[in-house]
Amino acid sequence: MSSYYGLILVVLTFVSGLIWLVDALTAGKKRKAAIAKLHLQDESPAQEAIDAVAREPVYVDYSKSFFPILLFIVVLRSFLYEPFQIPSASMKPTLTEGDFILVNKYNYGLRLPVNSKKVVDIGLPKRGDIAVFKAPHKPHEDYIKRVIGLPGDTVIYTRNKELYIIPACPADTQKEECPEKIQVKKERVPGDDYIDMNPDTGSFTKNHEFIETIDGVEHGTLNRPEVRQRNNFGIEYDREFKVPPRSYFVMGDNRDNSLDSRYWPTTHFVPEENLVGQAVSIWLHLDFGIKNKAFRWVPTGIDVSRIGGIQ
Repeated sequence: MSSYYGLILVVLTFVSGLIWLVDALTAGKKRKAAIAKLHLQDESPAQEAIDAVAREPVYVDYSKSFFPILLFIVVLRSFLYEPFQIPSASMKPTLTEGDFILVNKYNYGLRLPVNSKKVVDIGLPKRGDIAVFKAPHKPHEDYIKRVIGLPGDTVIYTRNKELYIIPACPADTQKEECPEKIQVKKERVPGDDYIDMNPDTGSFTKNHEFIETIDGVEHGTLNRPEVRQRNNFGIEYDREFKVPPRSYFVMGDNRDNSLDSRYWPTTHFVPEENLVGQAVSIWLHLDFGIKNKAFRWVPTGIDVSRIGGIQ
């Protein structure tokens, strides 16, 4: 996911609107005066004569045609909804390669296009939300993960892949009144293992599938039983993360195949200003079954069963 598309849209909208405005204040007035003069000379001038003096330059005609469309798209994707494509397996089984999703931009506050500066506070992420954000270590790339820890929370992920949360405790609260550590509930999905297939290579891994419940939100997660939880240096141990103010701790649902807060090189947390929006629905799923690199982008089918809301 790239942020350059938004910048290009804003520039095109500005340029087309500026061309239309300048023409309306200069040459456009002259064309209107010429048409009025024709009508003074002849009450019923020939249509060919009117067309000749009213004809706009091609670049003005295109600008007038495209400006309203571009402006609508900029407003829609900046303040309401923006489409994204899922590029990786990190959110399986919830989201998979080939899913096209809608991201609600106003749930986390209205932000200006391009620089993403928040101008109107509306809401903040909740535990269990699927959030799109600018990666802290790659600010020009959009990532999508599930929100696990809120500001002030302590998130613990053990070597046995159990997830615990110690909710934030207000500064003026007595220690004995602070929230206790919560183990996030998860239940194994009965039946065969979940096969995580790489569409590019055809390779696959077997995973145990679970239903996890965090703050009342049920969603699927995957774990590979043979893979141990490790830190960035390959050492097995329980990991604990204290979430700073105005920041969030996020993880992929595909727990053993996700580059998320546990492993980022510069920080383990998403700053609030990096938030883009909340993923709310899948509007299309395309299969890409061609393994040849030159034609890998060509869709080979549509899976309508995946269309719908996201948990």
